[in-house]
Amino acid sequence: MKTYFVVTGIVKNKGKVLILKKSPKDWSYPNKWSFCSGYIKEFESAEDTVLREIEEETGLKAKIIKKGKIFQKNDKNNDKSWLIMPFLCEVKSKNVKLDHENVDYRWINYKDIKKYPAVPGLEKDLKVLGLV
Repeated sequence: MKTYFVVTGIVKNKGKVLILKKSPKDWSYPNKWSFCSGYIKEFESAEDTVLREIEEETGLKAKIIKKGKIFQKNDKNNDKSWLIMPFLCEVKSKNVKLDHENVDYRWINYKDIKKYPAVPGLEKDLKVLGLV
């Protein structure tokens, strides 16, 4: 099983959180819903990575409100293990400009996350940050 280290940004605005639908061409969980996430570049901090990923994927400038603890999520179906560091971030605008990685987005209530076919660990991101 291969292990990947990623950051996840739970982006909130006025009580709603942003979820993104991955492209059908995505190598990892195509057509699944996720939060903004990405791999840390060499010598880049987790904090810088999450802010960069949010801006790249949504066009939004965010600020970090809370940092969660790293947790591991294994996906035996895809022979992958994810080390995930979640961040709660806030933005002032809901005007999302998607990049090539995602094809749709929604601003939803935390409790509605179960209604969307999502990548592994999405609910755990919320739990680690004390949101559910």
